[in-house]
Amino acid sequence: MSFSFESNIESVSHTEHGAQTTSSNYRSPKRISRDEMNLAEFPLAVLSTRVNPNLKTLEFNDTVLGKNGNVLKRNWIITGADKFGLPTASDDEVLLGLLKLTVDDGLESQKVFFTRYELLKILRWSTEGRSYLRLQNAFDRLTGVRVKATNAFYDNETKTHSTKNFGIVDAYEINDGRDAETKPSYFIWSEELFKSFQVGFIKKLDLDFYLGLNSAVSKRLYRYLDKHFWYKVQVSINLFTLGHEKLGVSRNYKYASSLRQQLDPAVQELTEKGFLSGCEYHGRGKGTEVTFYAGRKKPRSVDEKEKTPAVRHTSSSNVSESQESGLADELAVALEKRGINSTVSLRLLSGKDTDGLQRIKKIVNHFDQLLAESSPRISRNPVGFLYKAVERPFQYSLPDEVAVQKKDTVSREVKTNGHKEQARKQEAREVLFKEYLDIRAREVARLLDTVEEKVLLKIRDEAEKSLVRLKKVLSEGRYREALDHTVEERLAALFALPTFEEWFAEQR
Repeated sequence: MSFSFESNIESVSHTEHGAQTTSSNYRSPKRISRDEMNLAEFPLAVLSTRVNPNLKTLEFNDTVLGKNGNVLKRNWIITGADKFGLPTASDDEVLLGLLKLTVDDGLESQKVFFTRYELLKILRWSTEGRSYLRLQNAFDRLTGVRVKATNAFYDNETKTHSTKNFGIVDAYEINDGRDAETKPSYFIWSEELFKSFQVGFIKKLDLDFYLGLNSAVSKRLYRYLDKHFWYKVQVSINLFTLGHEKLGVSRNYKYASSLRQQLDPAVQELTEKGFLSGCEYHGRGKGTEVTFYAGRKKPRSVDEKEKTPAVRHTSSSNVSESQESGLADELAVALEKRGINSTVSLRLLSGKDTDGLQRIKKIVNHFDQLLAESSPRISRNPVGFLYKAVERPFQYSLPDEVAVQKKDTVSREVKTNGHKEQARKQEAREVLFKEYLDIRAREVARLLDTVEEKVLLKIRDEAEKSLVRLKKVLSEGRYREALDHTVEERLAALFALPTFEEWFAEQR
C-alpha cells in the first residue's frame, strides 16, 4: 500500500513537470520577487517549522508617530484555525512564492492559477511526495489564519494607519495534473491583501537571497530591514522591540544577553553575505538599542533608475510612507540615543509637520557638533539644552542663521568701534575658558578622592532631590550623568572653587 502511494505521487510529479514545460504559460523562476510591506513590518508566523498545537494566537505591539504626528499604539494579533494551527516559518516562504506568482501574472487577478511543481521549483523545495503534502498543509494554515491589525495596517491609498481584520488566502484548489484534461490549481487572495498589492504597497525582494538564508530569524530580520533600507542605510531600534515585536522571538528571552544570542547568528550571516556592513549595540538592559548598517552605501531607492511601470508605482508608494513616518521614527531614535527617553521623544515630535521635523534634524546635528567640540554652551546640562531646543525648534537659532545675524552686526561694528580687536580678545578668552575647565575638572576629581564619604553621601542625596523632576524626562544613562554633574557642581561650591570670571581676572 505504501509503495503504491509513493508511485502515484511520483507519477504526479512527472506529469506536472511535463505539463508545465510544454505550456505556453510556463514561468521560470526569476531572481527578484516582491514582499507586502505590512507583512514585512510584523510577523505572520512562528519562528519554527513546527508549532505548539496549544498555541493559537500571536500578538505584537509597537508605538509610532502617525500621519498627523499623533502617537499611535499599534497592535497586531494573529489567530490560527483550530484544526490547522498558526503559520510556520516555512509557510512564510510559501506566501512569498504565491506573491511571486501573482506579480509574474501582472497583479491582474485575485485568483491565481498555478501548478504545484511550478511553485515547488520557485521555493527550491524537492518535488518528492512529502513536499506536495507540506505545500498543502501550508495552504491550510494560510487559509485559516486571521490578522487583527489595530492602527497597524498601513493603507497606501489613504496614507494612514488603519484598523483591519483580514485573512491571507480566501480559498484554494489543488489538482494533481495527471493529464491534459485536469484543471490547473489555483488560490484566491483575500480582498484586503490583494488591494494592498494593487495600490503598490509592495517592495522588491531578492527571493534567491531570502531562500538561501539558513535560519528563520535571518529570513525574518532580512525582510524587516530590507523594507527600511529602501529609504535609509541605517536603522536603529530597541533590542526588545526588534526581537519580540518585529521578529517574533519568544518572550521567554527576557534579558538583552539572551536576545542577542538569538539575534547575533542572524546578524553574522547577513553581514557575511553582504546585506549588512555592521551592527552596533548601545545601552543596557531594557534600554539596549541596536543599530544596523546596510551593506550598500546609499538607500536602494536612490539606485532604482530603470523600473517597470509596476515597480515605479511600488517605489513611489514606499517613499511616500517613509516621508510621513520614516523621519519621525528616525528622530525618535536619535533623541533617545542622546538621553531623552522614548515617551518624551514621541511627545516632542507629536504634531510636527515635515518642516518642523527637518528643523529638529538640523538641531540634532548641531547638538552633536557642540558635543564634539566640548562647547561650554552645553557643558552644564547637554540633555536639557537639547530638550529646550527641540521643544520649540523655530525659536532656536541655528549657526547659519546666527552667522547671518553676526555678519550684519560685524559689518556695523567694524566700521564704528574696531570689532576685529574685540573678536581677537573673545578668541583668547575662549582658549582660557577651555584651560579653566581642565584645571577645574582635575581639582573636582581630587576632591572626590579626598572628601569624607559621609559628606559625599549628603551632597549626592541633595542632588537627587533637586533632580527628581528631571529623572522622569531623562533616560537612565543621561540621568546618571546629570546626577554626577550636579554632585560635582555642589562639591565645587562647597569648597569655593573660583568661577571662571574670578579665575580669569587673576590671569590678567
